[in-house]
Amino acid sequence: MNRIVISVNDFQRKAAIIEDDRVVEVFNERDDESNIIKNIYKGKVANVLPGMESAFVDIGLKKNSFLFVDDLREFEEKYLNGLVNSEKPIEDLLTVGDQVVVQVLNVPRGNKGARVTTNFTIPGKYLVLMPNSDHIAISKKISNEEERERLQKIFEEIMPNKMGVIIRTAAKGKSVYHFEREISYLVKKWQDIEKRISKSKVGEILYNDNDIVIKILRDILNNEIDEIIVDNEEIYLEIIDYINAFSEGKSKTKVKLFYGENEIFEEYNIDKEIEKALQKEVWLDCGGYLVVEKTEALISIDINTGRNTGSYNLEKTVLNTNLEAAREIPKQLRIRNLSGIIIIDFIDMKLQEDKDLVIQQLDLELKKDRLKNNIVHFTDLGLVEMTRKRVGRNLSYFYQRDCLSCNGTGKVRSVEGTIEVIIKELKEVSKEMDIKTICLISTKEVIEKIKEIYYDLLKDYFKKRGKKLKILVEDINNKAGYDILLEK
Repeated sequence: MNRIVISVNDFQRKAAIIEDDRVVEVFNERDDESNIIKNIYKGKVANVLPGMESAFVDIGLKKNSFLFVDDLREFEEKYLNGLVNSEKPIEDLLTVGDQVVVQVLNVPRGNKGARVTTNFTIPGKYLVLMPNSDHIAISKKISNEEERERLQKIFEEIMPNKMGVIIRTAAKGKSVYHFEREISYLVKKWQDIEKRISKSKVGEILYNDNDIVIKILRDILNNEIDEIIVDNEEIYLEIIDYINAFSEGKSKTKVKLFYGENEIFEEYNIDKEIEKALQKEVWLDCGGYLVVEKTEALISIDINTGRNTGSYNLEKTVLNTNLEAAREIPKQLRIRNLSGIIIIDFIDMKLQEDKDLVIQQLDLELKKDRLKNNIVHFTDLGLVEMTRKRVGRNLSYFYQRDCLSCNGTGKVRSVEGTIEVIIKELKEVSKEMDIKTICLISTKEVIEKIKEIYYDLLKDYFKKRGKKLKILVEDINNKAGYDILLEK
């Protein structure tokens, strides 16, 4: 059973993909810099670096974004002086103070700002519109040559002048009717963006592509999804309208509105799977285990035999452990959303045919990943090098932060993650009929965040249920242990 589980309420929006009854991907929507990929901003050049062939662009974030010259030229050709195939250096194209429209390619990471481009893309379900390119590209996952030729001919006839497309895998087998309708929709989106350019201020978002429900329906929903379960009636009706518009009535996907007593993520054991995915160690059924660690430069995954002592010889035990690890690693990459350079340290194997079997198993599982990935090779040291496309933040970003007590050598639950647990517990306690007053005690940082964002929502929530909410802040200097911050 393949499911999409969506939770939308006044406090948060999140979703999970379940394949064969196992959670494989988790999505969180937040109003912060973790959620800005594909957004288009009006920016201002803050600095030009000729030696780096790039410029820093202020788009209203904490750190300036950076723009490489190759990501600028198509915009320069169309909007600045009409040059074709310009090879001018960046200092001849931009000066400090110039205004430029850019789209985010990668979110800020560590000390680096977001990477941006002017090669704009506006994604749809079947295609991605490229407003300043006349190129037609077809997804490599569409391998049938006849189908590729059919799609090429269709788009050569219906594409607007001086615009290009990337034909997505979902376009396979679809008719020109679908494409014409979506092109019209996406072109209108781009025209609306162009109209806003001259009227907008620096740092203003001209296009937002981060609604979690829209992204899931557009990028993930396909005929292999059996169910979509959602706990919000308004979103439930939106999903039905979307499926009716795009499925031609042939979709097997059932949309269900969740009415359960428990939280929807708890009902489907998603919270437990998230907790497991936040741990460094991942135990395998055979008794072996993985150690997954993220560094600034790469992801390292170490495989150990653990409790797997085997029933045969050493080589067979090692091979079986490595094969199970090869099946598990792609699942961990997906649910944790780990990307970039990935180094896998399989247990040392002497036979080349054993190495080949492990690589084949790894490659087979990686093909289930919707994000682009590539196995490079076994190194001379017996390590497997691979890459996975960066899209969004990894899972730990939303639930953990560097520990303030150990200067980042360990992890503790983040403020937002703590509040998520608190809200769930408060809602659970409020169901008790004989409880009239609920007292919340937490750290000053957590309480201040609740006051800033969630307090009015919580107050209304408990008022409707005839409950009183008392909020206390922990005070280690108070002999009683606590100090009243506010009481309503």
